[in-house]
Amino acid sequence: MGRSSDFFSWLMAGRKSEPPVDDEAQDAAPKRDGLLTSLKQRLPAPVRDGGRRVQRGAAWLWSKVWRWPLFGGDEDQGISDPVSPASVIDAAKRGIRRHIFLIVAFSAAINLLYLAPSLYMLQVYDRVLPTGATFTLVLISAVMIAAMIVMAQLDSLRGRLLARASLRIERLAARAIMEEGLAARRKAPTGTPPAGMRELDAIRQGISSPATIGMLDLPWTPLFIIVCFILHFWIGVMAVVGAFIIFGIAMLNERASRNALQSLGGRTAQFYIAHDSDLQAAESIRALGAEGPLLDRRLRLRENMTEGQTDAAFTGADFSAITKVVRLSLQSAALGLGAYLAIERQISPGAIIASSILTARAFAPVEQIVGGWRQVAMALTSFKSLQTMFKSAEERAERTPLPAPTGRVQLEGVTAGPPGVQTITLSNISFAATAGEIVGVVGPSGAGKTTLARVLANAASPRGGAIRVDGARYVDWDARQLARHIGYLPQRVDLFDGTVADNISCFARETGQSVDEFGPKIVEAAQLAGAHELILGLPNGYETPLGHGGAGISPGQAQRIALARALYGSPKIIVLDEPNAHLDSDGEAALVVALQACRERGAVCFVIAHRTGVLSIVDKVLVLNKGQLVEFGPRDNVLASLQQRNRPTKPEGVR
Repeated sequence: MGRSSDFFSWLMAGRKSEPPVDDEAQDAAPKRDGLLTSLKQRLPAPVRDGGRRVQRGAAWLWSKVWRWPLFGGDEDQGISDPVSPASVIDAAKRGIRRHIFLIVAFSAAINLLYLAPSLYMLQVYDRVLPTGATFTLVLISAVMIAAMIVMAQLDSLRGRLLARASLRIERLAARAIMEEGLAARRKAPTGTPPAGMRELDAIRQGISSPATIGMLDLPWTPLFIIVCFILHFWIGVMAVVGAFIIFGIAMLNERASRNALQSLGGRTAQFYIAHDSDLQAAESIRALGAEGPLLDRRLRLRENMTEGQTDAAFTGADFSAITKVVRLSLQSAALGLGAYLAIERQISPGAIIASSILTARAFAPVEQIVGGWRQVAMALTSFKSLQTMFKSAEERAERTPLPAPTGRVQLEGVTAGPPGVQTITLSNISFAATAGEIVGVVGPSGAGKTTLARVLANAASPRGGAIRVDGARYVDWDARQLARHIGYLPQRVDLFDGTVADNISCFARETGQSVDEFGPKIVEAAQLAGAHELILGLPNGYETPLGHGGAGISPGQAQRIALARALYGSPKIIVLDEPNAHLDSDGEAALVVALQACRERGAVCFVIAHRTGVLSIVDKVLVLNKGQLVEFGPRDNVLASLQQRNRPTKPEGVR
């Protein structure tokens, strides 16, 4: 009841504000020649005026209904609030409930109107032709045309509702799918890619596919079979037998294509991910001379994918052809059976054509389903993949906002490893760092330094133990709130498509902030990182667009911009993983100045370093080896201990 009142309130909105129509101006308008104009002139003036009012009212009503948000109008409305991944399936079902109700109602009306051609044929052959009643023919033809016009409009509205339902699912699920896809990729960066936007696109295509229309019409097949029984018992029997045959073909089609379509999605995703990674490494591939072997490898992967697509296409084509031939044969059989029954004087001549139309309509939905089953099957497979992903999604409870940290970090028995594997690269690590300290992390390759950086930056979660900042564990913080207090420069610099300013500010303009709010912070961070002059030397300065992966600048420039991003917003915890790997002497000097400035403002800094240039300013040194903490303490003490440990021992007897 509430929805009805809302609809009529919306419907009448602006009705009184419409400008009045000048009837005299319309009468004075040039009249078109033709039969319709001459007929209008012969009508009395009150009839003409009433007809114009009805026409204007109908046009206004139809335009309002057509633009009603539920039918696809007002595209800027209906955008829902973000939905948590764990509840997105239920939210999507609730979101399209009204759409489904209207789609089913329109499908019922459309299938009832499909009876009009059969009834029209019965009347023409049984009443008009034997009596020569021209006036009756005109009347039933007018009714027939009106029924077809209404059916066409309802069918159009049903199609718009299906498209609108798919758009509603997009708005409800897209953010959650992308969010959970990122979380799943963090947990398992290798192996089978998680379900994502391709699956959502497959679901949307399946919803608006012709096969879905066939499924909506399929429940009305018994209605047409019942009408066939009304025409004659044996026509109804033939319709029932034909329905069983058509349904059997549809079930065989589903069983034959099930396995191929289920495996097709995984093959497609694997190929496109591998191909995208090759495009990013195009220069290295050429320099290494690996283009030929790599292309052969990718072509084999694509051949595996296309074989699955071809098998599914062959299966669908075969069953679609069989279904079409069977439907046409049954339709012809109905015509022949009707002719025989008419010869035997058991049905009228009009029932011959009516039986053919009814049987064709009864079997048409199944033919639609078989012809478009690939889209529906892909949509069902994609839905199951998303459902599996969302079932394993962790419920993200709201966290009580905590005060800004001062920078005191403590690790308590932290154990961690690379995501997606069981290997432990960091075992039982415990230490503490206070605000205003710079901690240098050193050790041989494979010692666990990058893993330590990832857990300190909250890029990954430890498998055991806890990390605390000002006494609160990382898990007690809201992840987005904590990220504002952490600056992170990963070992592999990741820049994104967007301007340099967008990359430094992590796309602050997308959050609704004005340039006056985040602009000074961007410049301050760039100056602190020693990247300001570098950025001004780019073609458009801070507004220079970067390609995917930061394409368009050198690795050294990318690292300095990423350093500015780590310093943006004056975070209290700064984690830098090999920040001087691609820097020249000027860049390394700027890095030293930036670290000293961070120390002066009370931030705690963790610097993973292989080059000794940065170690000259650190306060403490942490030594890792094979995932174990070997040494931790003041810089001079730890370096002296390492030198003492690495000093070669004189052989016995040598003085």
